[in-house]
Amino acid sequence: MTVDRGEMMGTAGAIALHVALIAALSMSLAHTAANIEPPSMEVELVDEIGLTATAPTSIPTPPPASVAPEISEAVEPLPPEPAPAPAPAPAPSPRPSPIAKPRPVTKPAPPRPTPRAQQRPAPRGSRIGDDFLKGIEGGDERASAPAKPSAPTFNAQAKMDIGQAIIRQARSCANNQPFLGEGANTLRLRVNLRFNRNGRLASSPTVLGIAGNADLRSKYGELLEDQVRRIFTQCAPFRLPAELYDTPSGGWNDFTFIYRVE
Repeated sequence: MTVDRGEMMGTAGAIALHVALIAALSMSLAHTAANIEPPSMEVELVDEIGLTATAPTSIPTPPPASVAPEISEAVEPLPPEPAPAPAPAPAPSPRPSPIAKPRPVTKPAPPRPTPRAQQRPAPRGSRIGDDFLKGIEGGDERASAPAKPSAPTFNAQAKMDIGQAIIRQARSCANNQPFLGEGANTLRLRVNLRFNRNGRLASSPTVLGIAGNADLRSKYGELLEDQVRRIFTQCAPFRLPAELYDTPSGGWNDFTFIYRVE
């Protein structure tokens, strides 16, 4: 390895500068030391300085003396002292017996005077004789004759009840009849029935008229009349109230009503 001349000169110059610098520092320190002389101080050079600060050695305190725990024996509680017996109550002093007071002597009440019996007047005889009704004609008959019950009335309510009873009793026979056709049940027939007292028909049922559509009447009229005669003839006799058979205002002996085939 060859060393350049320039490098050698640079190295020599650097060494000279370092030597001069060290000499200057030495002179400066010597001058300062001559002026101020600090107290001497011993310095110990060590290789490494520990970074961890050591804590000062603590003086060990003597451990407290161990004291054994006190073991107390279970002391049984003393039984309570018996309560002193209550002093006997003083006997009640005997009450003095009450002195019996003398009862007053009751004097007998004086006898009451007996009232004199009042003389009642003798009853007078009736001045009206037993024949006081003889002057009135029929007086005895009117007093004894009972009132006659009012005769039943065949009013509008009674007629409606009789008509419903006849139609209700004839329903079983009407259900046995054949179906005539659509619209036949819209026609209304005016039917007349004549009865005996036992509820049987005195004559054949009569259809007095048919109300409704003209085409339906011409189609079902005769069939409906025959069917109505069969219905009421087969279901006779009818059970109707006897008191309404014949009254001054009418009765069901000759009865006319409106009927519609169901």
